[in-house]
Amino acid sequence: MKTKIKKDWYGRLKSVEELHNDATLWISEINFINDEIRFLNHLLSSNYIDFLEAGLDKKIKGLIKKLDTEKNMGNILYKNIILHKKIMRELIETKSVTSNKNYLETHKKLEREVYVYFKKYRKIKKSIFNLVESIMRKKEQKKLVGVNHLN
Repeated sequence: MKTKIKKDWYGRLKSVEELHNDATLWISEINFINDEIRFLNHLLSSNYIDFLEAGLDKKIKGLIKKLDTEKNMGNILYKNIILHKKIMRELIETKSVTSNKNYLETHKKLEREVYVYFKKYRKIKKSIFNLVESIMRKKEQKKLVGVNHLN
């Protein structure tokens, strides 16, 4: 499996192992993101009362919808990557990975899709963290104001 494959979109040689490692890494990242999405949904639901009090219910519902969309997109990508790896195995067995331009183009397309998916997900996650952080600060300020009134 030391055969080098020319990936013309990068202008460099990449081995079959590197292509395989790309796909394995993508699967691992998608699995991790699915775990994070479960956590973020829990985080949003556990702080929902605070969000309601702050008038952010529509924003939270929108973020939850975006998370669901990203989870679905991740599941689709996951299935496509699994299929991609299966095809790679078959091409390796027939020793035709290096000559299969369609496979390389599919890898390139998947690489772009995964990159966009990761980028969109990180943007949503950052929005959620910023929102939760601002609510927590407001909640903490209210506690401090309440303590000051007692003294």
